[in-house]
Amino acid sequence: MDKFVSIKPLDSQLEPGKVVLKAHDYRHLVNYDTLVQEMAQRDQEREQQASQALHEAIQAGMQQGRAQAHDQVVLQLLGFTVKMHDNLRNVELAMVQVVLDAVQQILHSFDDRELVASTVRRGMDLVRSSKKLIIRVHPQMQDVVLEQLEEWQRMIVHIEVLPDTQLKLDECVLESDVGIIHTSVEQQIESLIRALRKTFPLPKIRPAQ
Repeated sequence: MDKFVSIKPLDSQLEPGKVVLKAHDYRHLVNYDTLVQEMAQRDQEREQQASQALHEAIQAGMQQGRAQAHDQVVLQLLGFTVKMHDNLRNVELAMVQVVLDAVQQILHSFDDRELVASTVRRGMDLVRSSKKLIIRVHPQMQDVVLEQLEEWQRMIVHIEVLPDTQLKLDECVLESDVGIIHTSVEQQIESLIRALRKTFPLPKIRPAQ
């Protein structure tokens, strides 16, 4: 038995409000929808890539900034240390000069008689183990030493005081079996200067850069 084919108009099968798309129009619609989805996906990927690139750029900038800040801090600390060292050295040198000026001012406030007596006494401290001592002083200072002779003979029994025109007013020479000591107020100041310079040496001249 042959198949029965029924042909009905297409419009009679559509629900109200719907339309029939032609084949080529349907293909364009499907292609357009696919294109929109692809474009949305690409926009999303570009947005993710841009966000990742921004994050990486921020991280790199922060690391570079921290490195630069660390280098700047190191340089600042180094500069501060050098400056502080120079300032302390200048203060030390100024203090040395103040001490020297004060010592010289104090010494100059004494007369030559007091200075010679003090100089001889300091020299005798170095030869107190000697049994015999000859003290040479300027002729004008001979009587000053003789006035102190009785006190000094408690340390050294035999002491002889001789005038010496070659010596300055504040100089004296002590000759003993221990050795010979030539001392003066000026030499004592020089010894003080050497001791201070050894403790606080002068800064070395830096080569020009």
